[in-house]
Amino acid sequence: MLRNYIKIAWRNIVARKFYTLLNIGGLALAGSCCIFIYLYTSYNLSFDRYHHNSDNIFKLVYELHLDKIEYDKGASYAEYQAALKNIPQVNQGAFAIVNQDMIVNVEGGKRFKEDKTVTFAGSDWFKLFSHQWLRGSVTSLDAPFNAVLRQKTANKYFGNTDPIGKTLIINDHLIKVSGIIADGPFTTDYRADIYLSFSTFFSQPKFEKAFFTDWGYLSSPFTAFVKLNDPNQKDAVEKQLLALEKTQKWADMYKYFHFKLLPLKEAHFDTRYGGTVQKALLWNLIAIGLLIISIAVINYINIVLAQQTRRAVEIATRKVLGGSVSQIFMQFVTESLVTSVLAVIASILMVILLLPTANLWLFTDAPIHIVSYTGLGLYAIILLIIIGISTSIYPAWLLSRISLARVLKNNLLNLQAGIGRKMLIVFQNTITQGLIICTIIIIAQVYFLRNTDIGFDRKMVITIPTGQTTASQKYQLTEYLKHIPNVQSVSFCLNSPASTSARGGTVMLKTYNWEPWAARFAYGDSAYCRTFGMQIIAGRNIRNQQPIHEFLINKTMADMLRAKHKEDVIGEKLSAGDNKGVIVGVVKDFNVNSLQGRIEPSLIQEDSTLQTGMAVKLGRGNIETTMDDLHKVYQKVLPDQVFTYQFVDEQIAQLYKKESIQQKLICVSASIAIAISSLGLLGLVSLIALQRTKEIGIRKVLGASVTQLWLMLSVDFVWMEILAFAIAAPVSLWIMNKWLQNFAYHIQIQWWMFAMAGLTAIVIALITISFQSIKASIANPVKSLRSE
Repeated sequence: MLRNYIKIAWRNIVARKFYTLLNIGGLALAGSCCIFIYLYTSYNLSFDRYHHNSDNIFKLVYELHLDKIEYDKGASYAEYQAALKNIPQVNQGAFAIVNQDMIVNVEGGKRFKEDKTVTFAGSDWFKLFSHQWLRGSVTSLDAPFNAVLRQKTANKYFGNTDPIGKTLIINDHLIKVSGIIADGPFTTDYRADIYLSFSTFFSQPKFEKAFFTDWGYLSSPFTAFVKLNDPNQKDAVEKQLLALEKTQKWADMYKYFHFKLLPLKEAHFDTRYGGTVQKALLWNLIAIGLLIISIAVINYINIVLAQQTRRAVEIATRKVLGGSVSQIFMQFVTESLVTSVLAVIASILMVILLLPTANLWLFTDAPIHIVSYTGLGLYAIILLIIIGISTSIYPAWLLSRISLARVLKNNLLNLQAGIGRKMLIVFQNTITQGLIICTIIIIAQVYFLRNTDIGFDRKMVITIPTGQTTASQKYQLTEYLKHIPNVQSVSFCLNSPASTSARGGTVMLKTYNWEPWAARFAYGDSAYCRTFGMQIIAGRNIRNQQPIHEFLINKTMADMLRAKHKEDVIGEKLSAGDNKGVIVGVVKDFNVNSLQGRIEPSLIQEDSTLQTGMAVKLGRGNIETTMDDLHKVYQKVLPDQVFTYQFVDEQIAQLYKKESIQQKLICVSASIAIAISSLGLLGLVSLIALQRTKEIGIRKVLGASVTQLWLMLSVDFVWMEILAFAIAAPVSLWIMNKWLQNFAYHIQIQWWMFAMAGLTAIVIALITISFQSIKASIANPVKSLRSE
């Protein structure tokens, strides 16, 4: 019996190609959206969960309590060692220095620039975290000048030859390759391509012994983890950390520094401590996926019921020949299940084909991977069951109960768009228009973030890492670059005024107390303001190589130093972190972080030890030729370095990577919702045209034009679009106002954003409706009346 059901179902599916394409197309689009959301959420939720006893592992982080709470993901080695030795609940730990930049020289003269892919770690790191070792020994990292490489990195350096025992030159040290680990898993925030033995770090020039003893020797790259006997002991361990802190030399600082334990499983999501994805985004995407699949299911039901007039004779014939209601019911259920199977298969194929493109467009920096093919298979089965059940039960039940008497009298069950069906149409169009409104507002906000005035010029400025350079090398670079026509200005600095690695600390004016707030530090030379187009509004610029530190502060900092006039702070002594000097000028306010936060007190100072890059302001000349000239000069003066560069506006864009991804995901979801709704409207117009065939024929005979018939068939849908807009607009306004509150600087929601969304939805609906309504309007009325 089942075999017969499937045969008949397949025959009906093939016979009605147009409706089959609509059904499978809508369900496949929704299914692919749900599968992609599953891949994205499962990928992010699995971060660092594969480690053995991951629930017991915690990251040492801290809060700095000043006028507001500052959060940092770093730790100090002294604090980490104190926790290991003095807290009984801690049974294991690991310390590493992550995200380091290195120039790697390989045998044969090859040179590579490793950008934030080098980590200093010991064997404790690999004992705490799970890695797949291919060659070598974990204990090799206990000895200095050893390195463990990822397989892909070893292949990059040495090709197919055995890398064990080979030599690398890093920071003028000979480093021996002592181990190889697998490239995966990729679901970790603490991944490196090169692991240098931790003891190698101590051999670096200017290493300070306070690293071992000072709890205040804190830095974001300093990463410490501890494993507890019981994860519920977290609060007790934090209290013991506070007690240990009070015994240190800086005991009075416990008022400001609060050391915390961050669960490893939460580190990926806590953006305060460097997390990259908020869980709220994942839940929002899941909700969007459910709404989109509901739109597709509603469309399927409407399209199936739209075919009732064509299926009525078939149903009646089956009943005359003795077919029971249950048999007819099972036949329609089988058709829905076969269609659902085809749709889910199409969804999986779409995702597999489009995943590389999605990674290139959405997740360039961190492409997503399929965490588990078994999990994906189970999810596809669950999706199939949900779609199969939701698309089959109601229409099969309704169609199987069509009365034989009504068919014989040509008085079919009235499935015209009554209140129930109209509400379903309004529901799905409310979702679609809401997504369109949200997309427009998010795009406008991201554009504002990337293009608004942030107090300095970010256009046509590039930053080039140089490493530590001598005064002679800086002079040579400056002189050579003067002769490149398209170079307008050059500054030796740490980074641009706004970056993801802004430094900071507390400040003290004169000999007063330290201020209860932290300032942000930028490091540059006398050409820094000129290169970045920063405006000095009081005093003068800093000068190079002065015996006393000179500071430029922004207007916000001058105000926070309680200066009645910005000129009042000129000449005042200032301590900023470890540097003491004098304020020589005030610059116009500029943003050092994203516009999510307000402008912070900031200063610019010269520090040759931190000027490890140069910023170059370019003109409008030939960029390709200019970059070639820059490359030649760079290699001539710095032959041991690798030439790389990045435009500052690209660096600024990195500050808004999260918002950019959110914008793209919502945009894709809105596009899919529009496509599915359009398919649904196409089916519903078919329903109206089939049910009003006689009316259309009579109206044409009586002289109705194609335009009048088109309006007759379209007006109901336009009203439903307007009603959907009336519901979607206030809901979207409330949601987006909440979202915009996350930004200190944001756009104002304008009326035209809603008008654009509403008009877009209506235009798309009218275009979709026109396909079937015009076809029905130009049909020969004689044929329609004769068929009636």
